[in-house]
Amino acid sequence: MTILEKDKTYLFSQFCEFLQPPEEILAELGYGLRIDYLTLPTQEATFPRVDELRSSLGKRIQLTPLTTEQARREALVSPILFAVVEHLDLRLLIEYPITGKRSKGTLDYLIRGRNDLLVIEAKRDDLTRGFTQLAVEMSELGNCYGALTTGTIWQFAKLESNTIYQDLNSYRVPKDIGELIAVLLGILT
Repeated sequence: MTILEKDKTYLFSQFCEFLQPPEEILAELGYGLRIDYLTLPTQEATFPRVDELRSSLGKRIQLTPLTTEQARREALVSPILFAVVEHLDLRLLIEYPITGKRSKGTLDYLIRGRNDLLVIEAKRDDLTRGFTQLAVEMSELGNCYGALTTGTIWQFAKLESNTIYQDLNSYRVPKDIGELIAVLLGILT
């Protein structure tokens, strides 16, 4: 039994509506899925503003109702990504449009560094369905890293050849901001 209609191009956002497990959807696109503890690249002790960022994000959580995707994006996700790209002098591509073989849409965030990093926000705070969308978007980019976030929780993935590796670890904001920044810097440098 097939899930995806043959020769149909889907919007990225449609993939978080499917109820089938991510591995079944990815198999139809020619990709495997492995879920494990990943050893992500990190760059330690090179980000001087981590305490300031932690404090600022904590204050934003206290002052801002994070009830919408837009609120989480503006209060939490964008400040973290801007801090990283400013530190590394990279460009942050926002709402970057792509059309792939079986899917199309706009990537929430794309940063091109030593490795490409795609970052998307989990719709309705659903990390499971959001991961399916992230994996499909990654498959259209080729070998890259991906991050799925609710704003306060971040989870990573890596696409290598025809396998998407989903990390079992997650990072909490603001508590784990130092570790999160180290991973983001490690991926991009």
